[in-house]
Amino acid sequence: MNDYRCFIWDFDGTLYDTYDRIVRAVKKGMDEMGLSPEGHDVKALAKSTLRQACVALAGEDRAEELLARYFAHAEEEGEESIKPFPGCEEALRAVVEHGGFNYLYTHRNQTALEALQRDGLEGYFRDFITDEADFPSKPAPDAINWLIDQHYLERHECVIVGDRLIDSLAGKNAGIASALFDPEGFYSPDDADFFFTSLADIPKTLMQQDVFSDE
Repeated sequence: MNDYRCFIWDFDGTLYDTYDRIVRAVKKGMDEMGLSPEGHDVKALAKSTLRQACVALAGEDRAEELLARYFAHAEEEGEESIKPFPGCEEALRAVVEHGGFNYLYTHRNQTALEALQRDGLEGYFRDFITDEADFPSKPAPDAINWLIDQHYLERHECVIVGDRLIDSLAGKNAGIASALFDPEGFYSPDDADFFFTSLADIPKTLMQQDVFSDE
């Protein structure tokens, strides 16, 4: 029986639907550099890391320029382009109501916390790790290990939930379970311990089934 109590959530592409925003900003940068996205699935490339996507789209010698242009255009996007996926609040609330804890681990900066505050979701979390914490990037396990040590968590009760392979690999490297949220079918169910297309299904599947039996 699954009995996970500590949910370590990614932000972009997991709790919040931000990839259209990311793709627009990358394409604006490419246009300024005289590059064409034709023949490239920019969204699929962004599912690796942004830098790897920029290398694929602009070449190693111009990747940093495209990355800088991406960040400039991403800042131009309004906050309405950062919105929670359907089932986001339902999933976070279910974890808390059934005795679990939510943690945020994102490569995004404080804008992630601002979005959670705006949408009334911040209170569902016990702790947050954003880019400002300056841990090595996923799939390095350092940030996860810090959360586990800081909050005296049991690894067998922890699961990282993300939308990219670097999330599931970070979990593996930290010795905890991993779950991929992949509603568009980018990955295979074999790429993580658990595989979901609905956020609301995650607590119901990963927490003790009997805690939901009366609902």
